Amino acid sequence: MSDLGHLMILASAGAGKTYALTTRFVRLLALGAPPERIVALTFTRKAAGEFFDEILNRLAAAATEAKAARTLAREIEQGDFGTEDFLGLLRAMINAMSRLHLGTLDGFFSRLVQAFPLELGLGGEFTLLEEATARRERQRVLGLIFGVGATSEAARDDFLEAFKRATYGVEEKGLQRRLDRFLDEHGETYLAAPNGDAWGNPARIWPEGCPWLDESEPIAAAAERCREALPWAEFNEKQRARWEDFFTALQEWVPGAVLPKPVEYLLKNALAVWDGLWAGDAVMTIERRKVSLDPATGRAIAGVMRAIVAAEFTRKFEITRGIHAVLALYDRVYDDQVRRTGQLTFADVQRLLQPDGPGAMDAERRLLIDWRLDARFDHWLLDEFQDTSRRQWAILRNLIDEAVQDPEGRRSFFYVGDVKQAIYAWRGGDARLFREIFDYYNEAAPGSIGEQHLTQSWRSGPAVIAMVNAVCGEADALSAMVPPVVVERWIRDWRAHESARPQLAGFAALRQADDEAGRFAETLRILGDIDPAERGLTVAVLVQKNDTGARLAEYLRAEGGLAAIAESDLHIAFDNPFTCGLLALLRWAAYPADSMAREAVAMSPVARVLDELGWRDPSQVCTEVLAEIDAAGFAGMLFDWVRRMEPHIAADDHFSRLRGRQLIEAAEAFDENGGRDVAEFLDWMAAHTLREAEAPGVIRVMTVHKAKGLGFDVVVLPDLQGQSVDQRRKGLAVHRDAHHEVDWVLDLPTMQLAQNDSVFAEQIDAEKAESAYEALCKLYVALTRAKQALYVVMEPVGRSSSRNFPKLLTQALGETWQAGDPDWFRDLSTPEADVAVADESSRIEPPEQIERMVRRSPRTPAGGATVFLPGERWFAAKSSSRAAWGTTVHELLGTIEWLTAEELGDWVERMITAGRDAEAVRAVAELWKSAETRALFERPSTGETDVWRERAYEWADGATWTSGVFDRVVVERDDRGMARSLKVYDFKTDEVGQGSLDAQAEGYRPQLTQYAEAAARLAQVALSQVTVAVVFVRAGRVVELR
Repeated sequence: MSDLGHLMILASAGAGKTYALTTRFVRLLALGAPPERIVALTFTRKAAGEFFDEILNRLAAAATEAKAARTLAREIEQGDFGTEDFLGLLRAMINAMSRLHLGTLDGFFSRLVQAFPLELGLGGEFTLLEEATARRERQRVLGLIFGVGATSEAARDDFLEAFKRATYGVEEKGLQRRLDRFLDEHGETYLAAPNGDAWGNPARIWPEGCPWLDESEPIAAAAERCREALPWAEFNEKQRARWEDFFTALQEWVPGAVLPKPVEYLLKNALAVWDGLWAGDAVMTIERRKVSLDPATGRAIAGVMRAIVAAEFTRKFEITRGIHAVLALYDRVYDDQVRRTGQLTFADVQRLLQPDGPGAMDAERRLLIDWRLDARFDHWLLDEFQDTSRRQWAILRNLIDEAVQDPEGRRSFFYVGDVKQAIYAWRGGDARLFREIFDYYNEAAPGSIGEQHLTQSWRSGPAVIAMVNAVCGEADALSAMVPPVVVERWIRDWRAHESARPQLAGFAALRQADDEAGRFAETLRILGDIDPAERGLTVAVLVQKNDTGARLAEYLRAEGGLAAIAESDLHIAFDNPFTCGLLALLRWAAYPADSMAREAVAMSPVARVLDELGWRDPSQVCTEVLAEIDAAGFAGMLFDWVRRMEPHIAADDHFSRLRGRQLIEAAEAFDENGGRDVAEFLDWMAAHTLREAEAPGVIRVMTVHKAKGLGFDVVVLPDLQGQSVDQRRKGLAVHRDAHHEVDWVLDLPTMQLAQNDSVFAEQIDAEKAESAYEALCKLYVALTRAKQALYVVMEPVGRSSSRNFPKLLTQALGETWQAGDPDWFRDLSTPEADVAVADESSRIEPPEQIERMVRRSPRTPAGGATVFLPGERWFAAKSSSRAAWGTTVHELLGTIEWLTAEELGDWVERMITAGRDAEAVRAVAELWKSAETRALFERPSTGETDVWRERAYEWADGATWTSGVFDRVVVERDDRGMARSLKVYDFKTDEVGQGSLDAQAEGYRPQLTQYAEAAARLAQVALSQVTVAVVFVRAGRVVELR
């Protein structure tokens, strides 16, 4: 596999990132890589599912069609591969399904923590909190902080005092809501820098000292000195009045309050000639007249202005330290009440895995964990890498180091993404990692990682691509909108795009409108001309904010009669009276004293159903409803209630029926976790959202962020107005050092003051550059969603100085621009199939009644085993260590497919080197001393045979859900590749009792019988073709059960 190499792919929109990744995966399989030793990670479950489906679909096609086999063989550079070869790869994938590592980064990290909970400081197993549950835990912790008896009065006082410092005494109603927002705004920053020394610390901000602070004096003293030094006789009446107003306002001003206008005016003018004030040659403008100041006067004015700035800076230090104190006090209680009980969020999981995080351990122990992981994985494939955060990369870095630096070239690293679509910097993604990693490895060993660009779009036609190239590919045009450092960064990775569909008809145009009303009207006119519903075209209208989208969708519906939907997420639980009534019933059942829930039920048709059932007493309602939930889960209970409510819904009320069905589907998702807590379910439903399904003819109005990853026949961009894109994002300033660790945190002073300090100015410029780059990425995403037609509608730039999207478009395209055929849609005929617009006249019935299986207590095959052991065995002090030893033995046996006695020594050496328990390794090796146990691992000399090792399965039989894991199953196949017979082996690592082995094996018959039934179903063979046997590892014996 040494010819594979490591590769970075810089892709473009619609260029086939998923195709490139799945091609790489199939090539690895073809080169002999076991599927379970390949890790392919992305950010969403949907994308991970697409990986898996695409791999199986391509292998299945190549396994059945010679033409598809030739195409795939060429793409993976294995010209001699045919259908039989791809059939083998497909079978390998299917056999390894339970051991594959195709998923999300969050899911992979969670499995790592599950594998090493004790090493990472956890007490044992943990639970991942859903967003709604995490919110509920936050409210519970805040309740504990303020609850009587939950925390000491002193602790509560400390918390409130810190909160006052953090908000600098600003009074606000709704303390709980304000605290909740406070944690949203600052929580992640605290987790990135929990050390209070980094917060509001001038020594960290100015290591060499701060001129604003070091020689500052109190404001009152500085003001008196300034008053005495001013040349009052030289001022005219207006200038004297200006200074008198200044001193009067300054006396009344308190640091932290808004600067009074008289103070702000003179401060601004003084800062404009700051160096001259200290040098003694300043000429300061006061009331539109220039005044020359002597050195003494200049320094006196500078002294009072410095005192004002110092007071403002000091206030910001105090506020920042207060913010940290609030977060630290909250996190202390949260850690004790939530994390230490085994309840973690995905952010907590990432923190635990950080080399210097809360789960940090000494370097040697950490190295052992990485070593064990390194022994399991050979190949790394990372998708959408531009959205990877530095925290995520820190977890993977050591493992990927080993792959890249593998001297034998047996391992590989592949990462793909599009830095031009990096629109998630606000949640931690850092597109700069893309190049930094490439440069880091290639500087150490030139040529370590190859570089490839994907610039051919399989989504967009030539007209759309022409606009994308004209707007995004010209450095001079980009300079009109973003700083030079951003232009340089963007152009470095830019390559001109081309369409892979040159014959695709289409059109792209820049159009002008006078104002928002005009932009809306032009959008309606464009869509009216195209008539997407008649032609079966998919359409998106992209906006920057949800509220703009809602207004525009309403306009298109009201003025044009178009089927337009605003794609802000739909809160299906509470946007209609039907589901509100059902959820009020749940709340009333759980909280009988909740009068609001009781009245909501009384005002809804639910009350009539209660009368029909004869449930008139509140206690009976509570008992019956909770019993239904306990018996059938929330989905089962709600299904019954939707059915009961059906006679009370108007015949034409299709919307209520739709929402009822969606409520049940949401409840089914909640029931997957097996919970029966009503409060938790209600919180979960409050946060649950849906998006309308894509349909030709429907106008989908959505934000650019929601459109990422999607493609539409027609895209209209009528909302590109706005301020300059290089605006600093609101919030705390977080400065990082050369290693990207947090150096200091500060709530910055006003822009007027901050820009006059070199440290703050540098930080602001860096943040503005990041915002500008992200804005450019957002524009690129918007322009590249269109397949055939792209219409940009904007207002004339005129004399505006804003460095915004219209400024760039005008610089690049002029005031108007077009490419392609304006009548591209005229020849499109109405599709034969009905346009998939929801037929509002069709009746939406409740879901069909099915027998529901509740997964609260999955049955395991081992649950049916009956084995008699001496009493002292159950209570032996070493019972837990025996269990751990048995688990290790099973893991070791799971690594062996076929192994001859001659190969045994190499296997033992590899396991010992990988840090496996030596005693367990020796115990497994002992099996080769016995002919009957050695035969289990020797490949048969005839016929096609494959092995299932440590394969988990789920089996639903009626109302019973069985979960199990096969230790080892040997599958013999016929000439067509179909299973002919199976041998199921179950390894037992317990010490052998005094009775006969046959009698002890008999006790496992119920367990082995279930294994046989499950294996027969999975392999699609008759039960008579399955044999089962118990393997006693310590005794080195195999006992077959007939």
